Amino acid sequence: MIAASLVQMDVTPLDPSGNLRRIHDHIAAEAVAGAKLILFPELANTGYVEPLVPGGPMTQPPADYALALWRACAAPDGPEIAALAEAGQRHGVHIVIGLGMRDPLRDGVMRNASLLIGPGGVLGSYVKLHQWQNEKLYFTRGDRIDTFPLGDTRLGMQICYDIRFPEITRILALQGAGIVTSVWASFGGQDMPVADEALFIHRAYTRATENGVFFLSCNRSGSHGGQRFFGRSCALAPDGTVLGALDHDGEDVLRVEIDLSQIARYRGFTGIWTDRAPEIYAKYL
Repeated sequence: MIAASLVQMDVTPLDPSGNLRRIHDHIAAEAVAGAKLILFPELANTGYVEPLVPGGPMTQPPADYALALWRACAAPDGPEIAALAEAGQRHGVHIVIGLGMRDPLRDGVMRNASLLIGPGGVLGSYVKLHQWQNEKLYFTRGDRIDTFPLGDTRLGMQICYDIRFPEITRILALQGAGIVTSVWASFGGQDMPVADEALFIHRAYTRATENGVFFLSCNRSGSHGGQRFFGRSCALAPDGTVLGALDHDGEDVLRVEIDLSQIARYRGFTGIWTDRAPEIYAKYL
């Protein structure tokens, strides 16, 4: 069994020091609670990009924002990543965290990334492939889809909007992923009602059951730029069973237990892998 904690937290825009202090507090607390895998939302160090929606408000002049965002991003060889790696080692946990990252060579070049950090340091990274609206103004998109060892299985990562493209989860499953993590900064209008309270469960259910994977969906909370983040983090088993779900957009932690034997049980019972016909699909690609 793997004890997992999904940390649904608020993020202060362009305040990486303050955000990372809170992240380290959560790591320590969840490790004490028994977690071995701890998830944090998308862009947990920088906050989401401005304007959040095309034509929306900004907190500072547009000409200054890109530089401020780059300064808030973490350097791959910088102290923020080193501190997270040290925390993983000290607490004996694996961490999946969404971070704004600087390019290691080129000033001003940024990526929206999800990192897997464990007791041995940074074990893997994924750069968001599908960028939502204004993210394209600042981030260079990724070009790789990989999985990484986690105990007796492999873990694959995706970020927010990626979930609308089923190819990513399928490729991760083909590469042996038994756990797929999705970190989010999904939002809607501050005063608008939530159109579908179970939206995140619906999306996670689909990706989990069509691949036979555990799907862990960690969204953020809080408000920014006239928008509020939806929260509603959830975790689903390979057969679509909801292991746990938060039904609100406030700060909270979702704690679940992952039984990896459910992967083979579900896949063997349904035949979803033996019944695939890739040679037929290839005719239409």
